[in-house]
Amino acid sequence: MKIIILPSILTFFLSGCMNIEPTILNEINLATTISYDYIDKEHFSSTAVIPYYMPDKKVNNVTFTATSSLSKDVRQKMNQQTDKPIYSGKLEVVLYSKELAKHDLTRLTDTLIRDPSIGNTVYLAIVDGKARDILAKQFGNVDKGTYLSREIEHNIESGILPKTNLHLFSYALNADGMDPFLPLIKSNNGNPIITGVALFDKGKFVYQTKDHENIIFKMLVEKSSNKEGFSAKLGKKSFASVYNISSKVSYDIPEPMTASPIIITLKIEAVLREFTGKRADKKEIRKIEKKMEENLENRAEKLITKLQELRIDPLGIGEQVRTRTRNWDKKKWKEIYPTIPVHVNVKLSILESGAVE
Repeated sequence: MKIIILPSILTFFLSGCMNIEPTILNEINLATTISYDYIDKEHFSSTAVIPYYMPDKKVNNVTFTATSSLSKDVRQKMNQQTDKPIYSGKLEVVLYSKELAKHDLTRLTDTLIRDPSIGNTVYLAIVDGKARDILAKQFGNVDKGTYLSREIEHNIESGILPKTNLHLFSYALNADGMDPFLPLIKSNNGNPIITGVALFDKGKFVYQTKDHENIIFKMLVEKSSNKEGFSAKLGKKSFASVYNISSKVSYDIPEPMTASPIIITLKIEAVLREFTGKRADKKEIRKIEKKMEENLENRAEKLITKLQELRIDPLGIGEQVRTRTRNWDKKKWKEIYPTIPVHVNVKLSILESGAVE
């Protein structure tokens, strides 16, 4: 009985969720990664990766490229290059070139959201350079979509990236009190490296975080943990670094929708990884905590000032104000946001000394 039922369920899934006629999986091509590159104001080029699983268990990633002004036209042109129709039901990662992102991604991401075969947890990312260059190299014996998805997921769980996917990007894009962000990837001899976070003014890319901003940005955006760390110079000849960081952010907004100061409190727990001083006793550890608190407060406030100058709000400060405001006024908030003093209080607790030099 099970042998009869399971194919029926699979047929229903493919026809219902993907909005296509009942299809046998080995008669279609399932794209796992798609890239988009800017050509001009009306046109873009797109590359889709189709993994083929060979009898010897090797994975052969084949790419198809087409140019158009509409995503659906691109797929049609790609289908003209292959013996099987291309579907997006297994899509894991979508890449956009930075040049394309500067011209607004709203229309392209809206197409993804409207496609019933694409899940909300698909990862989106910006490429510093040509997006298709990231797909040019074989990443070992693995599907490129799976490789890129794992790399992004790893950096969300224990690296520099705040949680991000198609659903969260779309939510921030349409919210009144926040702006979206995406991972920023750069090709290093064909190898994809996550270098920071791309920040948006609604659908347009406007800024990318620098190395010294990445960790503090993640901590300001969400309650997070990070196996990596950060360091601070303590004096002329000494410095310390911490790792295994967990952080929690909270807001104090006494007078919402006014130009009165907003206080952000960032509580951090970490392990001391390295210290170039003589001995890390309790007194010395408190000095390290104090110095690092000042360092992080300075980094955070400089970053927030930069965001206010750009009139973007990836931290969702406006969303925090909106939830505390009875009569929310989107237009008024946009006017006062750049002028509001935002102070950051960092409370760092070093729980253990780890391996200290």
